[in-house]
Amino acid sequence: MAQRQRKEQGEQTRHAIIDVTTRLFATRGYAGTSLDLIAKEAKTSKSSIFWHFENKEDLLFTVVDRAMSAWESRAGAELLAQPDPPRQLAKLVDLYRELARERPDTLRLLLGLLLETADANPEVKRRFQRMYQGYRTSIQIILEEGQATGHFNCALPPAHLSAITLAMFDGLFIQGFLDGAAVPDEAVASVKQAIFRLVMPNKPVPEPIALPPAAQA
Repeated sequence: MAQRQRKEQGEQTRHAIIDVTTRLFATRGYAGTSLDLIAKEAKTSKSSIFWHFENKEDLLFTVVDRAMSAWESRAGAELLAQPDPPRQLAKLVDLYRELARERPDTLRLLLGLLLETADANPEVKRRFQRMYQGYRTSIQIILEEGQATGHFNCALPPAHLSAITLAMFDGLFIQGFLDGAAVPDEAVASVKQAIFRLVMPNKPVPEPIALPPAAQA
């Protein structure tokens, strides 16, 4: 019983540290958030932080991974439910739009930490590189499968188009954060149309299959 209680208390402390760190990174930035401050705000000790995390970088990536993991799991399930590459691509565009609309705090945290920390630490930069490589690869796989099955006639190499697609959504989010009126929903819809003109010229944009709410959870 005592061992289980200690384990539960340890998990509660770990979650409290992650919650506090997420809030502090979002408001004060990585450099402006010390481990002493995290310990104070989480009502724990600095030694407790090192019990759960190797160092501040480990804590940084735990925060980033948690911020994106729920969206990534949902995105994977919804993409697998689509019957063909065109609907997968359409759904992926919709998912990026929903992320920016429903979880702007997550994207602000991610992009803020990336810009602040990547140049200062090679390991941090490599971790962010691997994360973005994963997102580009997801798009590229859909494009290449669409080419192989005859659905897509790509005007650009899939590797280039996947990078461009991801860049457009990062750019739209930043512009929308600075001036929301400058990036209405119609602008995002235009991006979707532009992507499909490159892969399926003169054909309508397909409508993805919607999963029931229970399957999205």
